[in-house]
Amino acid sequence: MTPEELHRVSTGFMGAKIALAAAETGLFEIVAGGEGLTAEDAARRAETDPRATEIVLDALVALGMVEKSAGRYRLAAELEPELREDSPSQMVAMLRHRNRMFREWSRLEERLRPHGSAPGSDRELLHDPRANRDFIRAMLWASRALAPAVVDGIDLAGVRRAADLGGGPGHYAVEIASRGDAIEVWLVDLPRTLETSQELAPLLGATRDRIHVEAWDFYEEPVPSRLPTFDLILVSQVLHAESPERNRRLLGTIAKLLEPRGRLFVHEFFVDPGRTSPSEAALFAVNMLAMTSGGRTYTVEEVGAWAREAGLEAIGFASIHGRTGLASFAKA
Repeated sequence: MTPEELHRVSTGFMGAKIALAAAETGLFEIVAGGEGLTAEDAARRAETDPRATEIVLDALVALGMVEKSAGRYRLAAELEPELREDSPSQMVAMLRHRNRMFREWSRLEERLRPHGSAPGSDRELLHDPRANRDFIRAMLWASRALAPAVVDGIDLAGVRRAADLGGGPGHYAVEIASRGDAIEVWLVDLPRTLETSQELAPLLGATRDRIHVEAWDFYEEPVPSRLPTFDLILVSQVLHAESPERNRRLLGTIAKLLEPRGRLFVHEFFVDPGRTSPSEAALFAVNMLAMTSGGRTYTVEEVGAWAREAGLEAIGFASIHGRTGLASFAKA
């Protein structure tokens, strides 16, 4: 890396934070549509400081996110379908979620110290209604397009009952259900998450109405009595937020929920054994360092070891678009 490249990396936070602040304060939504607004009018609607609002709006123009004409600001036309609050894409929720990430990342050096302060965002995402709603909507934005490729990697032949454990918005469950009317699909997640999932249901199509839901904090609570056993369980992008010890216990619980020869599929940002590649997985590990108390990205071998302890045997691995991986295991 050259000094010039390092300079670009070290200043990259500036444009990012400007966009995140605009999403957090509602500025994108406020200047969307119509003939545009003056900075003073935008500040009045956003309940922000007029001087600060003008400076940020001018910077958004410089970044190409907002247009300015005759002293009036309007959201760039190509971004309007994405950055309105009611956009099906949920991108504005992702930006607000990333703003929470930014706050934790800004304290990264504290996490490097032996007795540094613990992050607060992992609990906030579980218990704060707005944070949780933004997070679940953000997950739909981030991975909805990936769901078909993930389910393509799963052999659904003979599957009668499947569960999406920690499925968030429910898009993976919907994708599984859409592949066969005979499959009984369950979406299992935290109560607050399931509330947002129900809110998002109209975006996921009629198949969403066929899916059973079960509220369960599966890292903390015993298995609900009404939850059946399954031929197939999908755990997508869950393990990275927790410690090895908690994940080991979870896989033991999952094994008890599988029918004989039932299969577990783990979809993750798997990191290679050296932990430096792929780069996206290595950087995502830092995100987990900043945002959680014990999470990180894991290797396929680590997850495989937890699975063996739970009585499961590895049966395959598939790369999903080069970004993530799908590891599969079967109960003896």
